[in-house]
Amino acid sequence: MGIYIFLIFLIFSAIMGATLYVTGKNKKKDTYTDLNTEEWDCPECGFHVQAGDKCIYCDTEKPA
Repeated sequence: MGIYIFLIFLIFSAIMGATLYVTGKNKKKDTYTDLNTEEWDCPECGFHVQAGDKCIYCDTEKPA
């Protein structure tokens, strides 16, 4: 009985290790580096935009 629990634990550990290895190997650079996170107030509706170049309510582009 004890050997079966050990084998199950060993197989589970091997699968978890392989999953973590593949996940870490395929990780790309930060996906949010190209997102403009500068906050600004929309001149049309006054909404406080926290990220992006376009107001989500009135589709106004960020002023230059």
